[in-house]
Amino acid sequence: MLVLRSFQSHITNMTTSEKQFIEQAAPEYWYSYAHELADTADTIYDMSKDQWIGYAINHADGSKQSYSRPLVSRPVLLMYGLSFENLIKALLISEDPTLLNGGKLSKHLLGHDLVKLANRLKTLRLNTEEQGLLALLSDVVPYQGRYPVPRTAQDLKPEKYVSQEIHKACKALFGRLEMQLYRLNYEGIDAPEGVRFPNLRLTHLDSEADFINEEHKSDLMGLLREFQKGDVKESR
Repeated sequence: MLVLRSFQSHITNMTTSEKQFIEQAAPEYWYSYAHELADTADTIYDMSKDQWIGYAINHADGSKQSYSRPLVSRPVLLMYGLSFENLIKALLISEDPTLLNGGKLSKHLLGHDLVKLANRLKTLRLNTEEQGLLALLSDVVPYQGRYPVPRTAQDLKPEKYVSQEIHKACKALFGRLEMQLYRLNYEGIDAPEGVRFPNLRLTHLDSEADFINEEHKSDLMGLLREFQKGDVKESR
């Protein structure tokens, strides 16, 4: 990930802490959290996907039951749920930076229901399968991803485990949301009170990005050469 920053001075009534808040709420920071969480989930999944735990149950009536589940499942789903929450909120801020007005998060950004958050997006619509995946992860984050039981017996739900299909779907959806974030932030974004969100360069996506033209590619290659030489500096 390459971030191109250009800082300018603006005279506002904004306090230093409020300005810092908006700068640190830039989409790139939400994205970096999302990327770290997804990468960690992938690493854990790859290391543990062939490990299972088995159960053999002898019931009082003499009947027997056996089943198995992945040895490591909850942390993978938990981290992907948190990853998508960060990524979706990065997209919402990219679409409407005024959600940070006043140096605080708008109510539009609050909550942990991933389906509701995703349905607030204006530039991207998820299909039924993607919404189903987010619904599954929304259940995991506050409950099964962290604790063995919910707050009350009435909230008990059958646990769903990570599978190859679910993991593949998580990676595919992350890639789709990531590309949209790249599209929205490629040229930077004007934020509240004179703050400017920087140009975002996710170079690992360039071969698939249909919004990058030859001029952009030429400029990016020059910047990468400077970066590799250690010559890229922030301009003030």
